[in-house]
Amino acid sequence: MLKKFLFSTTALAVAGAFAFGADANAAAKPIKIGVGGFMTTEMGYSNNDGGFETGDLNTTAISNKRSDFNNVQDSEIYFTGSTTLDNGVALSITIQLEADQVDTAIIDESYMKMTGGFGDLRLGSTTGTNSVLKHIAPYVGIGLDGTASDNYISVPAAVTASGATNASTSGDANKIAYISPRFANGAAVGISWTPSTVNENTAPVTGGNDADQAQVLELALSYETAVGTSSVKLDVAAEDVSNNTRKFRGGGLIGVGPFTVGGSYSRQTNDSDDTRDKTIAYDLGVSYVMGAYKFGIATVKGSRDFGNDNEDEEQKWSVGAQYTIDTGVTGTLTYVNADYEDGGSGLAQNSNDGHALIGQIKVSF
Repeated sequence: MLKKFLFSTTALAVAGAFAFGADANAAAKPIKIGVGGFMTTEMGYSNNDGGFETGDLNTTAISNKRSDFNNVQDSEIYFTGSTTLDNGVALSITIQLEADQVDTAIIDESYMKMTGGFGDLRLGSTTGTNSVLKHIAPYVGIGLDGTASDNYISVPAAVTASGATNASTSGDANKIAYISPRFANGAAVGISWTPSTVNENTAPVTGGNDADQAQVLELALSYETAVGTSSVKLDVAAEDVSNNTRKFRGGGLIGVGPFTVGGSYSRQTNDSDDTRDKTIAYDLGVSYVMGAYKFGIATVKGSRDFGNDNEDEEQKWSVGAQYTIDTGVTGTLTYVNADYEDGGSGLAQNSNDGHALIGQIKVSF
């Protein structure tokens, strides 16, 4: 039912976007490509649990002692272009190029977007509407909902829990994504369909003995309003994956003057024949802006229950500070503490805890 709704909504959006005739199309100005992006460099000192790094002496575990210091780069170059058609519809393209030597993929997102009175329609390799409309804890410095701290504090392979509340299994795979205009009451709806989580131009293999690709349907409802220096932003979202995984999430941010407080919660279930587990995650945080400075504290926690009295856990918290050095240039300093517990084996090398102090400079252009 939701798939049919998405297809009909997309068809109406496309029809509305191009209902102007051949002459108007011919009159549209050629798209000119611009360049933007960012470059981020990090340096951090960290410490990991000795039992995790050296392994249990009663086993043949291979030690994995990390250096206390690490330097990390994250850079992308954006090629963007746009034009406005005679009927007022804005047509744009975005291609994001990974610019670091450690990246195996060259292109990140690559999609076209049409915006107008009908809303926002995106076609191509891009993030889903659940991610576009989500609200999470207001992190300052290194975010805790992703893998940024993993570069310093190791996540044991045996721990499968995650504190991330994102309902974004589709990632940046090719998809059809639609976001409605915001209504007078501040609400907007987003829906997207990903035929395959593997970016291939051949039809996805989703049935038969060789089926190995998942399809993802996302649906999100967002609400945003502001009065003076106060604001409220909320979202609820769900995703359905063809491998019998379903996830629900909700998040919110409340801003009052220089303070912002917020968080999010998610619950995922997997009811496939060979796996029956439940994953829960949440994040909470508060930030404060004072001129060019911004300060924040945040925490995340995630657990995965396998239904056999075994439960993996991830818990992290951070304190961060940010300083705007110049236009497009920011510096941050973040202290992160992380704890990973394997609920099954009880072996020292399958759990880890540690902390890190990470400095970062980001240049946007």
